[in-house]
Amino acid sequence: MKRMEVAGVKSIGALFIGFMTYILGIVNEAVVVLIFFMLLDMGTGLLRSWLTKSWNSTVGMAGIIKKVTILILVGMAGGVEFVIASAGQDARGIVVLGVTSFFIVNEGISILENSAQLGLPIPPILYNALEKLHREPAGKEHFLERNPHLQELDKVELIKEVEVLQKEINLDKTDKQ
Repeated sequence: MKRMEVAGVKSIGALFIGFMTYILGIVNEAVVVLIFFMLLDMGTGLLRSWLTKSWNSTVGMAGIIKKVTILILVGMAGGVEFVIASAGQDARGIVVLGVTSFFIVNEGISILENSAQLGLPIPPILYNALEKLHREPAGKEHFLERNPHLQELDKVELIKEVEVLQKEINLDKTDKQ
């Protein structure tokens, strides 16, 4: 597709989604928190892939597709609530809240996993709160694992690499001026 065609498709999609969220009234505080957590997850995922030098555009695109699908499912939950309300029942936002809460917990755990792989300590109270919400029906618990590659990295070398990159960026800026 040409650039203009892609822009047109995106514009039509944005108009449709905006119209549907207005009609269904599904944008509430929980949806805003979900979108915020999605952005945080994408950010920590990018940082993790940069630090471990494991950037893969296919994995990144798959993550974006998953996030879009999550928003589609939240929209679908809004549609279900709309049908329930049309039938004369009061769903009171519980369907959208339930679906959104489920994905907020998943995004929160993903943020914790990315942070743990970056070598950050995870506050036990935050980990325990999300863990209790995310236990599988069989009672099996999920555990955060640190990336073994991070153990091999020397923090002093990483700091030196960052300083070199910052100097290169500053040189590029002065060359352009």
